[in-house]
Amino acid sequence: MSIKKLLKSVNLLFLLKVGIGSAVSILLAESIGLLYSPSAGIITLLTIQNTKKETIALAIKRMVAFFLATGIIYLLFQMIGYTAVAFGGFVIIFVALCFLFDLKEAISMNAVLMTHFLIEKRMDIPLLLNEISLLLIGMGIGIVINLIMPRYRQKIRTEQHKLEEEMKMALYSLGELLRNKDSCLIQGTANSQIPNRDVQYKLSQINAETLDVQFHRLEHLLEELLKSAYEDAGNTLLNNTRYLVSYLEMRKLQIGVLKEIRKHIDLIPVLLNQTFPIADFFDKTAESFHEMNNVIGLLTKLEELHQGFKKDTLPITREEFEYRAILYQILKDMEYFLMIKRNFILELEKKNMKSYWS
Repeated sequence: MSIKKLLKSVNLLFLLKVGIGSAVSILLAESIGLLYSPSAGIITLLTIQNTKKETIALAIKRMVAFFLATGIIYLLFQMIGYTAVAFGGFVIIFVALCFLFDLKEAISMNAVLMTHFLIEKRMDIPLLLNEISLLLIGMGIGIVINLIMPRYRQKIRTEQHKLEEEMKMALYSLGELLRNKDSCLIQGTANSQIPNRDVQYKLSQINAETLDVQFHRLEHLLEELLKSAYEDAGNTLLNNTRYLVSYLEMRKLQIGVLKEIRKHIDLIPVLLNQTFPIADFFDKTAESFHEMNNVIGLLTKLEELHQGFKKDTLPITREEFEYRAILYQILKDMEYFLMIKRNFILELEKKNMKSYWS
């Protein structure tokens, strides 16, 4: 791995959090005269996670595990004495219970705290309060550090708008790809009478290769956005909505549909009467593509296309029949593309849609 890639993979914000947090915990523990004050720094290091919710959940688990560990080691020290054998027995029982009750993340931290009882060879109230204080300081600083961690909602929203623009371009490109066929099977129409193709698009002449590049760029942008959105959702304690994550997952499904349409278009080497209305529908969908579009108008237009095609004359040749069948499948794919968004809207309405789009 190159130095540049290595540096890119390092989360500098996380390193700053654990470094500053651990130092503050040790200094605070020393200032109030606690024994084994460096342990507070270790607890902070082990407590801080990538998101606030992870940190809170882990802190609760470690608190529960602390009292479980204290009870186990007290009984063993009373029965066997403050020996390595007793501590070994504690480790066996404590680790087993932690795995049983899904507290395994708390094993290392509490094992360190329990060694203090072994070193001091006592478990009186002052030492017990010392360990509780170390625990509370270490976890408390870790939680505070994560609570003040900056969020990147505005940056995510900016990238989201970029994703939407890329999806618009993909829709325009699919329409153009449908039009860019070298031959035609338009019934009773000469090539010179093919409908006007000089439409002003936001893109240059498109081909299959450039469209593949578009989809690759789309998928990369979406994956990066989802990663950021999941982290942002984890860093939201009071506002528990996962709207952005759900929205991006919806767009991910839609991109998958567009890729299928791309494959189907490749199977049609000719122009048909039905080509142009479908290509125009891609343009119309792109023009109205927006986060808050409820797609009702587009679904209505799609149904009109279906009804119009039913009135068309039947295919004359087997070749035309097969190509029209593929065009019909593209229409069905577009219907699914729109229904993904429609179902997303309906789900939002159950949760008061205006609270997300205000």
